[in-house]
Amino acid sequence: MKIGVNCGHTKTGPGSGAIGKINESIETRNVGYKVIDKLKKLGNNVVDCTIDKASTQSECLSKITAQANRQDLDWFISIHFNAGGGKGCEVYTYKGKQYQDAVDVCKNISKLGFTNRGVKDGSGLYVVKKTKAKSMLIEVCFVDTEDANKYLSLGADKLATAIVEAITKHISSAEENNYN
Repeated sequence: MKIGVNCGHTKTGPGSGAIGKINESIETRNVGYKVIDKLKKLGNNVVDCTIDKASTQSECLSKITAQANRQDLDWFISIHFNAGGGKGCEVYTYKGKQYQDAVDVCKNISKLGFTNRGVKDGSGLYVVKKTKAKSMLIEVCFVDTEDANKYLSLGADKLATAIVEAITKHISSAEENNYN
């Protein structure tokens, strides 16, 4: 499988992520690079679609999708952390398509003690809408609630493992059945 992984936002400035008890731009990389490493160790071809710097948020989003669309990806996965006072994990797909691997990402993260907010319509999200490949944007948890403390106690590796296990369960069955 050829999988594009985007570690959310730029490091600083325009396009950078939310800051609460934890910093989204830092934690997307902590989780995302572990996802990349784990997927590669399982034999997948993984493309890093992370953008560290951009002049504007629009430029950041455009660069991310351009990087993803230069490849013939089977999956595009963007790692994010939410903000705004809520709880839990959620996954956004185009038109809210209930891909089983996206559903399983939510299930696996919720097994770690986070609320399962489910798979939702991400058609209005630039990277979900503009990426040619099947795509999901994962909101791991909230940076500005008790979720952040739970995340810190678990560590990025456990979250990355939950994501990779959800995805790879379906990759192996797709390859065995010659699906994309």
